[in-house]
Amino acid sequence: MSRFSQIMQRGQKKVNYRPRQAQLLMTLSDDQHKAIARLIQLWLSDSKPAQNGPSGAVKSTARRK
Repeated sequence: MSRFSQIMQRGQKKVNYRPRQAQLLMTLSDDQHKAIARLIQLWLSDSKPAQNGPSGAVKSTARRK
């Protein structure tokens, strides 16, 4: 069981959720966890080519006197 699930279950005891509400909240939180993981994975895969390519630094131009 994930740490987040453990925290959610502890919170349910304090607030006295009914079992049906608790199950719904756990389902929704699990879905959000998966969506966030997919988004982070997408960001990481998009950033990998940029790390291997040019640094993207802008060359400074000499000032005219």
